[in-house]
Amino acid sequence: MRPTYRDRRRWCGWLVALSQLTVLYWLLVGAALAEPPEDPYRSPMWHYNLARYLGEAADIRHSDRVVLKVPHFAEDATQVPLTVDLSAFEHEVAEVVTWIDLNPVPHLFTLRPEAAEVRTVALNFRIQQASTVRAAVRDEQGRWHVGSAHVEAAGGGCTAPSATASNPDWAASFGQLRGALFSPAGGLAGARLKAQLMHPMDSGMVSHIPRFHIEHLELRGASDQGRLASMSLSESASENPLFVFDLEHDGKEDGITLWMRDNGGNVFESRLGG
Repeated sequence: MRPTYRDRRRWCGWLVALSQLTVLYWLLVGAALAEPPEDPYRSPMWHYNLARYLGEAADIRHSDRVVLKVPHFAEDATQVPLTVDLSAFEHEVAEVVTWIDLNPVPHLFTLRPEAAEVRTVALNFRIQQASTVRAAVRDEQGRWHVGSAHVEAAGGGCTAPSATASNPDWAASFGQLRGALFSPAGGLAGARLKAQLMHPMDSGMVSHIPRFHIEHLELRGASDQGRLASMSLSESASENPLFVFDLEHDGKEDGITLWMRDNGGNVFESRLGG
């Protein structure tokens, strides 16, 4: 018996309804997958900063393999040490983003390894009030692994005037770059770069003092000047920044060139090791 016109319309209606339900199902599944995990520190800026720095639809998970080392209490709110230890991270590191949730400018730095494997990066930062600090690491598949830690602080670090710039002789030491390349203890592979630049790193949050800070850094192979890693910095970085990198790359016997540029167009460069 041939189906009637009414039967065909009924079947078409069912097919349309089924396709709509299928689309709705996958939309709901996609939304559930994109929903970030809850923040154990219950920071009010958790969701906002994730979307701002990692993207609205980022695949995010907490990870104890991203080890974020900060003091429990910031004795000096203008100089708070931070170390991101990735020695136990089992994936390839494609990008590292760090931020301080409650700072006026939360972003601290974004690091992108290129021809080097970076296992540790350390830098001091300013903190405006007690806050949770984050380090998010993107792996080779685009997934973000987040390590978090909380720092208690009396605050005011972002709006405190630079001690360097208040020295009448600060211009004489401005731009001095001191550093060295070390072999890690215990016979481990790789190298440790440690360098400090004399720079006021003004945050722009002090009256009549404009923003003036290092905004870009590159590590380059000393022999071929090929880029090993690059870093962008924001106003939360401390004055006279001290950088520490543990990394492994080909040609490490030749040394590394450290190159930096501030937002005033000043360039600072030094060859370390080799």
